[in-house]
Amino acid sequence: MLKRAILNNWKTDISGYAQKIDLNDLKEYPAWTIKLEDSYGVAIPYAGDEKINESFANAKIRSTNIKIDDGNEIQTIILITDTISIQEHFAALCSELIEPGINGNKRKQIISSPVTWWKEWKELLGNKNIDERIYDVLGELCVLKYLVEHGEEAEWNGPLHASYDIETEAKFYEVKSSINRVKKEVTISSQFQLAPSGKSLELVLCRFEPTILTGVSIDGLLNEFKALGYNTDILNNKLESCGFEIGMSARKRTFILHEMLLYKVDDSFPRITPESFIGGVLPEGITKISYTVDLSGLSSVSLIKGEDNDIQNN
Repeated sequence: MLKRAILNNWKTDISGYAQKIDLNDLKEYPAWTIKLEDSYGVAIPYAGDEKINESFANAKIRSTNIKIDDGNEIQTIILITDTISIQEHFAALCSELIEPGINGNKRKQIISSPVTWWKEWKELLGNKNIDERIYDVLGELCVLKYLVEHGEEAEWNGPLHASYDIETEAKFYEVKSSINRVKKEVTISSQFQLAPSGKSLELVLCRFEPTILTGVSIDGLLNEFKALGYNTDILNNKLESCGFEIGMSARKRTFILHEMLLYKVDDSFPRITPESFIGGVLPEGITKISYTVDLSGLSSVSLIKGEDNDIQNN
């Protein structure tokens, strides 16, 4: 009955307005269907302070203000999609969000922790959770912060799919991150990645460990950049471009940064470049090369400890 009521409302919803779902079960626990300029879905009241902004596949859940049928504006949690072809299935998911349960217990649990509810459904819908590789972004931000703290004018280019993650006036920096505490291996994506033009190149390996409460996070680093006077609006725009929007729980996930090791990419660094081939041309039929470099036998500088590491310690 609830699913059918949602589907019927969507047929008559007007863009920009919320329409109440008129069922007896929802009198004490109201819910609305909504139609936006490019999406549609449902909404329930939300009085929490935490900003919600999550997405998966074609669906999004976020906290926002909407105007309801009496003309008042209230804070809500909305569940929306922009895909018309999944209305039937999406209505079933919307029903799970707005169904109050016995004595409203289900609604109360959802309101108390919307992200928990979302993650549970995300895992069920997606067969497996997509690894967002948060630590990749964290590594680039940690190196950027190190450079800024040491007086460099550094530009973060990682989200722009540039050749190198960070650029300063004199150097390029390629950042590799890992949560593997045993191996010091990095994957190089092409024969050009370690062949810079015009500037010297340094590679930084960041080694992380996932934690529950302590350590570095995307949002935590943004606060540190702000304290340094760095333009965090630019950083937020770049974060959003690679899928980490403000309010996402992924931005709050914490990691311990155990190591931040800098390697100079020069003639002694193991690498494949166009010069590795006769005439600088790949063998016929080969268009791209990806390879793994073991860093354990190379000397490095710790950007955390500020000292040279012996080869034996690597």
